[in-house]
Amino acid sequence: MQQRHIYLEDTYHFTVLTKVVDAGSSELGNWLTLQDNIFHPQGGGQPSDVGTVDEAPVRPFKAPASEEHVVRLSCDRPFAVGDEVTSAVDPEARRLHAALHTCGHVVDGFVRELGFRHRVSNHFPGQARIEFDAGQDKPDLQQLAATVEERTQQAIEADRKVYACDRGDLRIIGIDGLHEDPCGGTHVGSLGQLTGFSLRSVKVKGGVLKVGYVVEHA
Repeated sequence: MQQRHIYLEDTYHFTVLTKVVDAGSSELGNWLTLQDNIFHPQGGGQPSDVGTVDEAPVRPFKAPASEEHVVRLSCDRPFAVGDEVTSAVDPEARRLHAALHTCGHVVDGFVRELGFRHRVSNHFPGQARIEFDAGQDKPDLQQLAATVEERTQQAIEADRKVYACDRGDLRIIGIDGLHEDPCGGTHVGSLGQLTGFSLRSVKVKGGVLKVGYVVEHA
């Protein structure tokens, strides 16, 4: 199945009129697949979108591996193949998730520039953090925090552009003048759309450097 993923094309496209191309049920309840998918499923450290199909609440999830790149929606209400429906994501949640994810890329890039190797990212509201190998010697956490916070704030004030491009099978997210990374998440259009940024914690535990942050969508 060739499904169009609108959330990869435009973070700020919140509604779409489309058709149901597959539907069914499992032990978890009813599910449907839309021809034009506007929902980001949980993955890459980013939570899933929330929203509706014809005003019925839905939750996106990735289809089995046999249907690669297909996103299904769980729903209490059944739908039939061929139904024309209007799907919509929660704009407030989408904007916040995009802001957190983009800011995570910026923080990650600046910490890596200081010589730390990335381990994992978490872009969930209230718990956003990037984890790195701490290395053999304990870093100066106060200096690290000051450097990363200053550089990130400067990048936001410079309103650096955020862009997406495809390279082979990879979708690349880049920040103008900074760095590029493979990513399947939603992002702001430029860093000037971020506000309220700060590092909420910088600590080392069990050989892991954990850099937590907060940010909002302007």
